[in-house]
Amino acid sequence: MSERLEQTLAGLSIFAPLRPDEVGRIARKFVVASVDDPITFTVDAPRMLVVITGIVNLDLDLGHAVARARLRPGDAWGEVQLLSGRVHQAIAVGAEPGATIALLSEESLREILAEYPVVGLPLATQLASYLGSKNDERRRVLELHAEMIAGDALAEAVRDEREAVVNRAVKVTRTGPRALFSALVVRKGAEPPFWMLLGFLTSLAGARLVVATILKYGLEKRLFALVQGNDPNPMHVHHFNYGLILASVAGISAMLPLGRRALRVLAAIFGIGIGLIFDEFALIWTLNPEYAQSLSLITAALVGIALVQVVWFRSFWAAIVRRFLVSRRRA
Repeated sequence: MSERLEQTLAGLSIFAPLRPDEVGRIARKFVVASVDDPITFTVDAPRMLVVITGIVNLDLDLGHAVARARLRPGDAWGEVQLLSGRVHQAIAVGAEPGATIALLSEESLREILAEYPVVGLPLATQLASYLGSKNDERRRVLELHAEMIAGDALAEAVRDEREAVVNRAVKVTRTGPRALFSALVVRKGAEPPFWMLLGFLTSLAGARLVVATILKYGLEKRLFALVQGNDPNPMHVHHFNYGLILASVAGISAMLPLGRRALRVLAAIFGIGIGLIFDEFALIWTLNPEYAQSLSLITAALVGIALVQVVWFRSFWAAIVRRFLVSRRRA
C-alpha cells in the first residue's frame, strides 16, 4: 500500500516539484484508512484527503446546504481547508468495498512545508484561485443588491450563487498534466526517448497525410517535379532523404557539448527524421519507387513499438538482459 500511496501522491500537482525519494518521505506523514461501504469516516478537523483505491463519496456540510463530490483514485480534497484552518463536517463513504484513503493533518502539512518549502508554491496558487473565486462571489452578490432587482428574481440569483459556492466547496484536485508527465516520463529517465517517439509519430502521420493529399489531387508535377515535362512519374526527391539529413544532424549535434543542453529538441528532430526514413523504408530496401508498399508500414510499426519499449518498459527489458547475462556467467 505504501508504494501505491507514493504513486498517487506523485501524481498530485502540489507534490510535482519533489523527487521520488522525497515523495516517499512525505508519504509517511499521511495516515491511511479504509472506508468500507457501511462505515462512514468523519473529518472533524482540517485535513487533506487523498483517494488511493476505490471510489469515495464526500458529503460536505456547509450549514445552508450539503455538497457532494465523487472522488476516484488519485483525486484529492482539502488543501485549501488545511491552509485556511476551516473545519467542515465532511463524511467520506466508500462507494466500493475496500476503498482506501490517506489523510494529512495540519501539523503534518507544516512539517512538510518546513522540510520542502517548494511545495508552498503550488499550494499558494491553489489558495490564490480560491480567494479569487470568493471575491468574485461577494462582488456578484453586491452587484445584485445594487441593481435593485425584484424580490423573486433576487432570491433566485442568490440561490444560484449559493449553488456555485457549494460546487466550489467540494472542488476536487485531479492529477495535473504536468505531474502526470513527470511521473510517467521524467522520473523514469525517458524524456529524450519520449520526444523522439512523439517526433516519430508526428512525422509519420504528417508524411502519410501529405502524400495521400498529393496523390489524390495529382499534385506531383506542381510540387515535387525536378524535371518538367509530360512524364507521368516525374523525378523528385523522396522525403526519406530529408529524414536522413535531419537524423544525421540531430545525432551529431547531440554528441557536442552545446547540443546536450537541447536534448529534448534534438530528440524530437531525430524522431522526425527517422519517421520520414521509415515511412519510405521499402523504397530504400527494395529500390522499388512504389510508395504504397506494406514493408514501409511494417517497419514503421516495429520502430514505433521499439520506441514505446524504450520509453516505458526499459527497466523491464534491462532486468531480463541482466538475468540472462548472470545465468550465462554462472553456466
